[in-house]
Amino acid sequence: MSIAIVTDSTSDLPKDVVEKHGITVVPLNVRFGMEEFKDGIDIDNDEFYRRLQIESDLPTTSQPSLGDFSEVYRSLIAEHDGIVSIHISGKLSQTINSAIQGARDVDSDGEKIKTIDTGQATIPLGLIVIEAANAAASGANLAGVVKAVHDAMGRARFYGMVDTLEYLVKGGRIGRAKGFIGGLLKVTPIITLEDGESSPVTSPRTRRKALAKLKELVEEAAPLDQLAVHYSTEPEEIERLAADLAHLAPEGGVMISQIGAVVGTYAGPGSLGVGFIRKKSG
Repeated sequence: MSIAIVTDSTSDLPKDVVEKHGITVVPLNVRFGMEEFKDGIDIDNDEFYRRLQIESDLPTTSQPSLGDFSEVYRSLIAEHDGIVSIHISGKLSQTINSAIQGARDVDSDGEKIKTIDTGQATIPLGLIVIEAANAAASGANLAGVVKAVHDAMGRARFYGMVDTLEYLVKGGRIGRAKGFIGGLLKVTPIITLEDGESSPVTSPRTRRKALAKLKELVEEAAPLDQLAVHYSTEPEEIERLAADLAHLAPEGGVMISQIGAVVGTYAGPGSLGVGFIRKKSG
Protein backbone atom coordinates (compact mmCIF):
# COMPACT_ATOMS: atom_id res chain seq x y z
CA MET A 1 0.00 0.00 0.00
CA SER A 2 1.39 3.43 -0.93
CA ILE A 3 0.52 6.47 1.15
CA ALA A 4 1.06 10.01 -0.13
CA ILE A 5 2.23 12.69 2.28
CA VAL A 6 0.93 16.26 1.91
CA THR A 7 1.77 19.35 3.93
CA ASP A 8 1.61 23.11 3.51
CA SER A 9 4.38 25.63 2.90
CA THR A 10 4.53 26.73 6.53
CA SER A 11 6.45 23.49 7.19
CA ASP A 12 9.46 25.37 5.75
CA LEU A 13 11.11 22.18 4.50
CA PRO A 14 14.11 22.64 2.20
CA LYS A 15 13.36 21.71 -1.41
CA ASP A 16 15.91 18.91 -1.45
CA VAL A 17 14.26 17.32 1.60
CA VAL A 18 10.83 17.58 -0.01
CA GLU A 19 12.12 15.89 -3.15
CA LYS A 20 14.02 13.20 -1.26
CA HIS A 21 10.93 12.12 0.68
CA GLY A 22 8.37 12.62 -2.11
CA ILE A 23 6.36 15.12 -0.08
CA THR A 24 3.71 17.29 -1.75
CA VAL A 25 3.63 20.89 -0.48
CA VAL A 26 0.54 23.07 -0.93
CA PRO A 27 1.57 26.75 -0.82
CA LEU A 28 -0.11 29.44 1.23
CA ASN A 29 -0.38 32.95 -0.20
CA VAL A 30 1.42 36.15 0.74
CA ARG A 31 0.35 39.57 -0.50
CA PHE A 32 2.20 42.87 -0.75
CA GLY A 33 -0.49 45.43 -1.52
CA MET A 34 -2.20 44.22 -4.69
CA GLU A 35 0.54 41.69 -5.52
CA GLU A 36 -0.15 38.12 -4.45
CA PHE A 37 2.45 35.35 -4.45
CA LYS A 38 2.39 31.66 -3.69
CA ASP A 39 4.79 30.95 -0.83
CA GLY A 40 8.02 29.44 -2.12
CA ILE A 41 6.87 29.42 -5.74
CA ASP A 42 6.24 32.95 -7.02
CA ILE A 43 8.62 34.70 -4.62
CA ASP A 44 11.86 33.40 -3.14
CA ASN A 45 12.79 33.93 0.48
CA ASP A 46 15.58 36.44 -0.05
CA GLU A 47 13.36 38.68 -2.21
CA PHE A 48 10.58 38.39 0.36
CA TYR A 49 12.78 39.53 3.26
CA ARG A 50 14.20 42.37 1.17
CA ARG A 51 10.69 43.67 0.56
CA LEU A 52 9.58 43.00 4.13
CA GLN A 53 12.21 45.42 5.39
CA ILE A 54 11.52 48.22 2.92
CA GLU A 55 7.75 48.13 2.34
CA SER A 56 5.73 50.58 4.42
CA ASP A 57 2.90 48.09 5.06
CA LEU A 58 3.22 44.60 6.48
CA PRO A 59 2.31 41.88 3.97
CA THR A 60 -0.76 39.74 4.58
CA THR A 61 -1.17 35.99 4.24
CA SER A 62 -3.99 33.62 3.39
CA GLN A 63 -4.56 29.89 3.37
CA PRO A 64 -4.82 27.76 0.21
CA SER A 65 -8.32 27.38 -1.16
CA LEU A 66 -10.52 24.31 -0.98
CA GLY A 67 -9.87 23.96 -4.70
CA ASP A 68 -6.12 24.00 -4.22
CA PHE A 69 -6.35 21.01 -1.92
CA SER A 70 -8.97 19.20 -4.02
CA GLU A 71 -6.73 19.42 -7.07
CA VAL A 72 -3.74 18.01 -5.19
CA TYR A 73 -5.76 15.23 -3.56
CA ARG A 74 -7.37 14.12 -6.83
CA SER A 75 -4.00 13.90 -8.51
CA LEU A 76 -2.43 11.89 -5.67
CA ILE A 77 -5.34 9.55 -4.94
CA ALA A 78 -5.23 8.36 -8.53
CA GLU A 79 -1.77 6.90 -7.86
CA HIS A 80 -1.87 6.07 -4.14
CA ASP A 81 -3.97 4.05 -1.75
CA GLY A 82 -4.35 6.90 0.69
CA ILE A 83 -3.22 10.40 1.69
CA VAL A 84 -2.12 11.83 5.02
CA SER A 85 -2.27 15.63 4.97
CA ILE A 86 -0.36 17.29 7.80
CA HIS A 87 -0.73 20.98 8.64
CA ILE A 88 -0.06 24.12 10.65
CA SER A 89 -1.99 24.78 13.84
CA GLY A 90 -5.58 25.80 13.25
CA LYS A 91 -5.07 28.59 15.80
CA LEU A 92 -2.49 30.18 13.51
CA SER A 93 -4.08 29.60 10.09
CA GLN A 94 -7.30 28.44 8.46
CA THR A 95 -5.26 26.09 6.25
CA ILE A 96 -6.50 22.97 8.04
CA ASN A 97 -10.10 23.98 7.31
CA SER A 98 -9.38 24.24 3.59
CA ALA A 99 -7.64 20.87 3.74
CA ILE A 100 -10.62 19.25 5.49
CA GLN A 101 -13.06 20.68 2.95
CA GLY A 102 -10.85 19.63 0.05
CA ALA A 103 -10.62 16.12 1.45
CA ARG A 104 -14.40 15.87 1.75
CA ASP A 105 -14.73 17.05 -1.83
CA VAL A 106 -12.53 14.21 -3.07
CA ASP A 107 -13.13 11.51 -0.43
CA SER A 108 -16.62 12.01 0.94
CA ASP A 109 -16.55 8.97 3.22
CA GLY A 110 -13.19 9.95 4.72
CA GLU A 111 -11.62 6.54 4.25
CA LYS A 112 -8.68 7.48 2.03
CA ILE A 113 -7.65 11.01 3.07
CA LYS A 114 -6.75 11.92 6.63
CA THR A 115 -6.11 15.55 7.59
CA ILE A 116 -4.19 16.39 10.77
CA ASP A 117 -3.81 19.64 12.70
CA THR A 118 -0.40 19.25 14.35
CA GLY A 119 -0.69 22.29 16.60
CA GLN A 120 2.72 23.23 15.23
CA ALA A 121 4.22 25.47 12.56
CA THR A 122 7.46 25.88 10.67
CA ILE A 123 10.34 23.52 11.45
CA PRO A 124 8.68 21.15 13.99
CA LEU A 125 5.81 20.76 11.54
CA GLY A 126 8.38 19.88 8.89
CA LEU A 127 10.01 17.29 11.14
CA ILE A 128 6.64 15.66 11.85
CA VAL A 129 6.04 15.49 8.10
CA ILE A 130 9.41 13.75 7.64
CA GLU A 131 8.42 11.19 10.27
CA ALA A 132 5.24 10.53 8.30
CA ALA A 133 7.17 10.18 5.05
CA ASN A 134 9.57 7.72 6.68
CA ALA A 135 6.66 5.66 7.96
CA ALA A 136 5.04 5.63 4.52
CA ALA A 137 8.34 4.65 2.88
CA SER A 138 8.69 1.76 5.32
CA GLY A 139 5.37 0.36 4.11
CA ALA A 140 2.99 1.59 6.82
CA ASN A 141 -0.67 1.68 5.86
CA LEU A 142 -2.92 4.73 6.25
CA ALA A 143 -3.61 4.08 9.93
CA GLY A 144 0.06 3.38 10.56
CA VAL A 145 1.16 6.69 9.05
CA VAL A 146 -1.49 8.57 11.04
CA LYS A 147 -0.23 6.84 14.20
CA ALA A 148 3.35 7.87 13.37
CA VAL A 149 2.23 11.49 12.98
CA HIS A 150 0.46 11.59 16.33
CA ASP A 151 3.40 9.91 18.01
CA ALA A 152 5.79 12.50 16.56
CA MET A 153 3.46 15.34 17.56
CA GLY A 154 3.78 14.31 21.18
CA ARG A 155 7.57 14.50 21.02
CA ALA A 156 7.99 17.61 18.82
CA ARG A 157 9.09 20.95 20.20
CA PHE A 158 10.07 24.38 18.93
CA TYR A 159 11.95 27.31 20.45
CA GLY A 160 12.48 30.48 18.48
CA MET A 161 14.01 33.89 19.10
CA VAL A 162 12.83 37.05 17.41
CA ASP A 163 14.50 40.43 17.11
CA THR A 164 11.19 42.12 17.78
CA LEU A 165 7.60 41.16 18.61
CA GLU A 166 6.41 43.82 16.15
CA TYR A 167 5.62 41.37 13.37
CA LEU A 168 3.75 38.92 15.61
CA VAL A 169 1.72 41.77 17.09
CA LYS A 170 0.86 43.44 13.77
CA GLY A 171 0.04 40.09 12.20
CA GLY A 172 -2.25 39.09 15.04
CA ARG A 173 -0.25 35.96 15.93
CA ILE A 174 1.12 37.06 19.30
CA GLY A 175 -0.97 34.51 21.25
CA ARG A 176 0.13 33.98 24.84
CA ALA A 177 3.40 35.76 24.10
CA LYS A 178 1.50 39.04 24.54
CA GLY A 179 2.79 38.86 28.11
CA PHE A 180 6.15 39.96 26.68
CA ILE A 181 4.70 43.26 25.47
CA GLY A 182 5.32 46.34 27.55
CA GLY A 183 8.69 47.58 28.65
CA LEU A 184 10.59 44.87 26.79
CA LEU A 185 12.30 47.07 24.26
CA LYS A 186 15.81 45.78 24.85
CA VAL A 187 15.33 42.03 24.99
CA THR A 188 15.44 39.11 22.59
CA PRO A 189 12.28 37.12 23.35
CA ILE A 190 12.28 33.33 23.10
CA ILE A 191 8.92 31.82 22.27
CA THR A 192 7.52 28.34 21.78
CA LEU A 193 4.19 26.90 20.66
CA GLU A 194 1.78 25.73 23.35
CA ASP A 195 -1.67 24.42 22.49
CA GLY A 196 -1.15 25.60 18.94
CA GLU A 197 -0.28 29.24 19.62
CA SER A 198 2.71 31.41 20.50
CA SER A 199 3.72 31.21 24.12
CA PRO A 200 6.54 32.96 26.03
CA VAL A 201 9.56 31.08 27.36
CA THR A 202 12.02 33.72 28.53
CA SER A 203 13.40 37.12 27.56
CA PRO A 204 17.21 37.33 27.62
CA ARG A 205 18.66 40.83 27.51
CA THR A 206 21.00 40.19 24.59
CA ARG A 207 21.07 38.12 21.44
CA ARG A 208 24.16 36.29 22.70
CA LYS A 209 22.32 35.22 25.85
CA ALA A 210 19.29 34.19 23.81
CA LEU A 211 21.45 31.93 21.63
CA ALA A 212 22.98 30.39 24.74
CA LYS A 213 19.49 29.74 26.12
CA LEU A 214 18.39 28.05 22.90
CA LYS A 215 21.37 25.69 23.13
CA GLU A 216 20.53 24.97 26.76
CA LEU A 217 16.92 24.13 25.90
CA VAL A 218 18.01 21.65 23.23
CA GLU A 219 20.56 20.05 25.55
CA GLU A 220 17.86 19.58 28.19
CA ALA A 221 15.62 17.82 25.65
CA ALA A 222 18.23 15.34 24.39
CA PRO A 223 18.40 12.56 23.28
CA LEU A 224 16.74 13.39 19.97
CA ASP A 225 15.40 11.57 16.92
CA GLN A 226 15.50 14.69 14.74
CA LEU A 227 17.05 18.13 15.09
CA ALA A 228 16.74 21.18 12.87
CA VAL A 229 17.54 24.88 12.98
CA HIS A 230 16.02 27.64 10.92
CA TYR A 231 16.56 31.32 10.22
CA SER A 232 15.07 34.24 8.35
CA THR A 233 17.99 36.50 7.36
CA GLU A 234 21.15 35.39 9.19
CA PRO A 235 22.63 32.32 7.42
CA GLU A 236 26.10 32.61 8.96
CA GLU A 237 24.68 32.78 12.47
CA ILE A 238 22.54 29.68 11.90
CA GLU A 239 25.54 27.78 10.53
CA ARG A 240 27.36 28.48 13.79
CA LEU A 241 24.35 27.40 15.83
CA ALA A 242 24.07 24.16 13.85
CA ALA A 243 27.75 23.46 14.46
CA ASP A 244 27.33 24.11 18.19
CA LEU A 245 24.42 21.65 18.34
CA ALA A 246 25.98 18.97 16.12
CA HIS A 247 26.98 16.82 19.10
CA LEU A 248 23.29 16.49 20.03
CA ALA A 249 22.13 15.60 16.54
CA PRO A 250 21.02 12.11 15.54
CA GLU A 251 22.71 10.24 12.70
CA GLY A 252 21.10 12.43 10.04
CA GLY A 253 22.76 15.57 11.43
CA VAL A 254 21.25 19.01 11.90
CA MET A 255 18.87 20.11 9.16
CA ILE A 256 19.12 23.82 8.26
CA SER A 257 16.08 25.57 6.81
CA GLN A 258 15.17 29.12 5.93
CA ILE A 259 11.88 30.46 7.24
CA GLY A 260 9.53 30.97 4.30
CA ALA A 261 7.50 34.03 3.38
CA VAL A 262 4.31 33.17 5.27
CA VAL A 263 5.94 32.36 8.62
CA GLY A 264 8.46 35.15 7.98
CA THR A 265 5.61 37.66 7.80
CA TYR A 266 5.08 37.10 11.53
CA ALA A 267 8.60 36.18 12.67
CA GLY A 268 10.37 39.03 10.89
CA PRO A 269 14.03 39.50 9.95
CA GLY A 270 16.69 38.37 12.40
CA SER A 271 14.62 35.44 13.64
CA LEU A 272 15.99 31.97 14.18
CA GLY A 273 15.01 28.87 16.05
CA VAL A 274 15.41 25.20 16.79
CA GLY A 275 12.98 22.35 16.33
CA PHE A 276 13.38 18.76 17.36
CA ILE A 277 11.67 15.46 18.00
CA ARG A 278 12.72 13.79 21.21
CA LYS A 279 13.51 10.10 21.38
CA LYS A 280 10.84 7.93 22.91
CA SER A 281 11.37 7.44 26.62
CA GLY A 282 12.13 3.94 27.75
